[in-house]
Amino acid sequence: MFIFFTIFRYTDYYIFLKWTMGKKRSYQQYCSIARALDIVGERWTLLIVRDLLGGPRRYKDLQESLDGIGSNLLAARLKDLESAGLIESIKQPPPSSVKSYQLTARGRALEPTVAALAHWGLELLAAPRQKDHWQPQWNHVALKARFNPQEAAGLSATYAFEIGGYPHYAVVKDGALANFEGTAPNPDLLLKASDEDFLRVVEGELNLKEAIQSGLISVEGSGESLLRMAKVFTPKHS
Repeated sequence: MFIFFTIFRYTDYYIFLKWTMGKKRSYQQYCSIARALDIVGERWTLLIVRDLLGGPRRYKDLQESLDGIGSNLLAARLKDLESAGLIESIKQPPPSSVKSYQLTARGRALEPTVAALAHWGLELLAAPRQKDHWQPQWNHVALKARFNPQEAAGLSATYAFEIGGYPHYAVVKDGALANFEGTAPNPDLLLKASDEDFLRVVEGELNLKEAIQSGLISVEGSGESLLRMAKVFTPKHS
């Protein structure tokens, strides 16, 4: 009898969960904020957008990045974003030729909003909590969040990073910032570090100068470029 009711209870919960994921909720308000939140306000949705701002991602990549999301829920969120015209599925060029997801122009238009939210959240970040994890692919948004356009005024520079083996770079041009995946051509500065050591520097646990002197972080470029980069990515809090 206990087994019967246990099976019934979990079957009933599974049906409810499927119904909940498939049911589209709305604030039913004639307000652009409410309309936007109808599309991107669900749990995990903006984090999917954050990941895709770095470039196309496979389903597996998103699952690994979004630790804690169920496969069914991820599939539902991707379906909703695709229906809203914010993402599209593509086939990566050979030799991989695997299905991936990328932002549409409409989806990429969310970048300033996501970066502004990330900037606002900087003051909420203390040391990582026990179950927190971090990925260098999130640097695309983190660099935008930390970018100080006043310090970048009149500057033209390329800053490259290789964090945990993941290459990406930032191009700064007269107060504007653009981020890219891959290896930068002729960067003014190249910074290499493990995931752990880079995060320790960012959170203030490890001093950058000491990390470089101890060999935990390697830098190719002038001391002047390093100092300027540090200023450019020191956020100005309002």
